Amino acid sequence: IGADNPWTISFGPQDPNNDERVRDVVIERNWFTAGSGTQIHMHLNCSATTVRNNVCDLTGGAYHECVDVSRWGGAQQVAPADVRVYNNTIYSGVAGVHVEFTGVAIDATATDVTVINNLGSAPFATDGPVMISGTGASGLVQSNNLLHNVPGDLFVNATPAVPADFHLIALPNPARDTGLSTVPVPSDFFGTSRPQNGSFDIGAVEGQ
Repeated sequence: IGADNPWTISFGPQDPNNDERVRDVVIERNWFTAGSGTQIHMHLNCSATTVRNNVCDLTGGAYHECVDVSRWGGAQQVAPADVRVYNNTIYSGVAGVHVEFTGVAIDATATDVTVINNLGSAPFATDGPVMISGTGASGLVQSNNLLHNVPGDLFVNATPAVPADFHLIALPNPARDTGLSTVPVPSDFFGTSRPQNGSFDIGAVEGQ
């Protein structure tokens, strides 16, 4: 649950000045909700890290970004490397003027970031909503990510507010059976095994 601070969680050094290295992290099956000050749900200055099967609701936040992969501080810090972002569902239902939406932001210092099978929906975003912003220093791999701004085409609830609302409706649904099956994500947010019906779905919830 986000509050009045900009990051809901941060993995990395305790401040931008100390060389404290974090690696071998798995961030999985979390339901993130924004507070009034939330700008980013997951700030990652860590390496060998996997982010998978999370539901990120950015509605109500100050800014609308789910994952930020960046070095916090200057050259004294080790930049993040080998960060994998798989099968997350990212949503923002906020309306207003100059509403932005970013699924995954990658700083120019980050290397070898992989972004696959993530689902985004921001029906009221006005400032060029994107699933991925930035390419990092080198080694970006991206595939089978979907930004579809009509939630009713995707979810059982067109105005999702709790994890159960993000279950995928049946075909035709652009998130069903369109995911890359080679990612190491054996189950979904609810523990349902992947794939169902022979093909991976995009997002944190596997349709049945």
